[in-house]
Amino acid sequence: MTAVAPQVTVRKAPPQDIPVLAQIDYEASLPPLNHCFWEDLLVPTGTPVLEFLETMFRLGASNWGSISDFILLEQADNIVAGCAVYTPTGRADDAHPLRLDKLPDIAQHLGWSQEVMHAFETAYPYQGFPEDDLTAFLNPQVDAIIETVAVLPEFRGQGLGKTLIQAALQEAKTRGASSAGIMVLHGNDNAQALYEKFFEPYLTFHPAFFRHEFPAITKYRTSLSS
Repeated sequence: MTAVAPQVTVRKAPPQDIPVLAQIDYEASLPPLNHCFWEDLLVPTGTPVLEFLETMFRLGASNWGSISDFILLEQADNIVAGCAVYTPTGRADDAHPLRLDKLPDIAQHLGWSQEVMHAFETAYPYQGFPEDDLTAFLNPQVDAIIETVAVLPEFRGQGLGKTLIQAALQEAKTRGASSAGIMVLHGNDNAQALYEKFFEPYLTFHPAFFRHEFPAITKYRTSLSS
């Protein structure tokens, strides 16, 4: 007899879910290198990555989805997957994941000295990135961005990624969006295969665009009018 997976429900994330949002953000950052870029940035600070990510969400310092932008999948009372669905602002300083204007608040919350904060800010790969390039990275624009997509490791292999993307597209429609976009780093083959079931590729940025600090990135989009 084939086992049937428990029914999946979709819900929005309240502040009480901040620890699991940090875990989702961490897992989403790992592919394709199986390494979280936040960890390298945090070495001089001595701060664990999950503590930093929890602080980022708690202080509203994420550009790629606030707490209220996250949708979560639950299965048998367990949170199994999640992602953010948010409206892009079009501002160049929102093209990267962290609100740098919130960095002093983060430093104070985590007990960083001015020197530690400066070391983090200097190492932050988007710092000093040409504004025209960031604007190019944002355009052409869509009404809703799907970001920080992850199925938690112990629940993979059940097709939950497909369920999560379907729920994210429905959330975008509910918000009145007529188009939605998502992006993937080259080498993340599982995500790319999943996204191409729902989206069409429209723009690729090669490593040279990112000063070879990241792999190539392809952006995808789809119409939500149907």
